[in-house]
Amino acid sequence: MEHEEVVEAVANWFKADREVALVTKGYGRGFPNPDITAQYRQEKVAFVECKPSNAGGREYMTGLGQSLAYLIFADFSYLAMPEKELNMYQKYFWIEEIGLLSVKENLKVQLIRPAKESKVILKREEPRVRGYGYYRDLRPQEIHSILRALQAERNKQRHLDKGKIEDAVWREVLKLRNIRSQRQKNSWILNIKLLLRDLQLVNLDDYSLTENGFRLLQLGTLPDEKPYIDELARCFLLNANYIDIITLIQRLNDEHVGFTSVQDFKEKLAKAMVEEKMATERTDVIRDLQDIPRILKDLNIITEWKKYGFNYRYNINWKRVLSLIK
Repeated sequence: MEHEEVVEAVANWFKADREVALVTKGYGRGFPNPDITAQYRQEKVAFVECKPSNAGGREYMTGLGQSLAYLIFADFSYLAMPEKELNMYQKYFWIEEIGLLSVKENLKVQLIRPAKESKVILKREEPRVRGYGYYRDLRPQEIHSILRALQAERNKQRHLDKGKIEDAVWREVLKLRNIRSQRQKNSWILNIKLLLRDLQLVNLDDYSLTENGFRLLQLGTLPDEKPYIDELARCFLLNANYIDIITLIQRLNDEHVGFTSVQDFKEKLAKAMVEEKMATERTDVIRDLQDIPRILKDLNIITEWKKYGFNYRYNINWKRVLSLIK
């Protein structure tokens, strides 16, 4: 059983729980980065570490260690693996705080041991309202310009001054967008911070660039923009979990001949995202979808809005997507 199969089966198991409001797969913000995060309606959070078949005892014990570390951040922690391997190694998983999930060959999931609520949380995972990266308006090259401005200001500082870094980012926005009013500063800075965090480009604690952030900063200076666009697309797909959004778009395309309008498409996609617990019921998904198709088009992940017969739709550039995430 492949790792992806275990993750999908366990994610579906959590989605079936009425007390779970949000389920995300592989969408972390640096460490910790569990395979699955499940957020309950009471805003308690569970992290899940998943392991495939035939991974070996060392890998399964590593999974136990990761699950144990998750108790520092989440209310509950689970370790999930195929039934055969769990039967073989369960005697080593004696730490009762770690819940155990068994995945059968038919991908049905069985709760072997419930997780106990953590008593050692040091830095609690913040509750979320969406299981995908927050995005508003910025174009690909603007993201690079902001990273460059942020890093340039940070390099000047002998002592961290986050306010000055945000001022430098705002000055860059003013140049990019020819904005003359200061009244928009707070909303712009907040939107940028959320985007850079969710793409896993910047650590907001000190505004240091992550490995992904440095890579994008360097690629954006090349004469050929393709490597930069490809890497940014990969960050949106994997780090910000947009891979699940385009998978839902494909499912809707398969279910419908097309859509009568962009609004019709957005309403159906928003409904599907809430049903799949990619967003909570109070999330304004329609508002998110005003901007998300634009960046997906800029990154050549989806096509322009095209007419098919009497209806319209976005097509997914799966050849490109698969080349980016392999």
